[in-house]
Amino acid sequence: MFDEDAMEFLDALGAGTRHVYQPGLEAFLTFYRSAGYGKSLSDFLNAVEEDMKLPRRQRKRIARNVFKEFVRFCEEKKYTPKTVRTYVSAVQSFAGYYDIKLSTRYVDLPSSLPVSRKFPWTLDTVAEFIGMMEDPEYKSIAVTIFQSGLGISDILALIYEDIKYEYENRITPLCFDLARIKTDVPFMSFIGEWGVSLLRENLTGRKLKLRDPLFTISARSIDKYFEKLAKKFVGEYTGNNPCRPHTLRAAFRTILGDAGAEDQIVEFWMGHKLPEQQRVYHSRTRDGWRTLYQKYESYLTPEGLKW
Repeated sequence: MFDEDAMEFLDALGAGTRHVYQPGLEAFLTFYRSAGYGKSLSDFLNAVEEDMKLPRRQRKRIARNVFKEFVRFCEEKKYTPKTVRTYVSAVQSFAGYYDIKLSTRYVDLPSSLPVSRKFPWTLDTVAEFIGMMEDPEYKSIAVTIFQSGLGISDILALIYEDIKYEYENRITPLCFDLARIKTDVPFMSFIGEWGVSLLRENLTGRKLKLRDPLFTISARSIDKYFEKLAKKFVGEYTGNNPCRPHTLRAAFRTILGDAGAEDQIVEFWMGHKLPEQQRVYHSRTRDGWRTLYQKYESYLTPEGLKW
């Protein structure tokens, strides 16, 4: 279905890129012909070139208007936003091959951001979701995220040395005194008795050395486990998993905010960078931060698990 210009462009591409761009050019050509604008991709380039030669006030801005119609065509076909943007990009690249620059600035492309809804967690629904987990390691990770506000990368980087003294002396809430991996920001956070009890269950039988990681599964495996569980918990969904691990971290912030915790305190526990971070870090002793955390621990602990 392609003319000589289109075939030259496609032949110049690597196999992977061609596999992506060819369906986009086919969709555009189907639209272009059905709209009665022309029969080939060369017809489109010719029309754009002729329009660009005209004085500014006489131009019809053919490329922009055709792209707008093509986007509507794709949306009527129920293509995903990512597919629409890829198809438009294929046409842009085709034109670029022949030194014709096509802008999409005023085309109203669908958002490049994926559909990303978060489940509206409450303490009860968090408990229900985590209660569905059968594997003790995944369950311990989930509660650690929720009770500490730590991200997955920080949790998977935890080693036994980080908790050894307090863990062996049964001190709760258990402190994580860390520097966040992404930002190297020093911070502290904690897990309460719920989190500690599940951590003990997970570590039972392991003879841990100081440098041994607390958790042995990958971030990818955690994501897949949460995806599988979410399909049972919420049913079908579009876009990202609404119950992905990061949403439990967001729930930590939201629930503590509703409980009246100061934003700066919650942000500090999550390892977010704050003005004068070092001053905040040293504004309390570890036990001072622990006492403050205890004030809010009940808001992060399901009713039946309060001791």
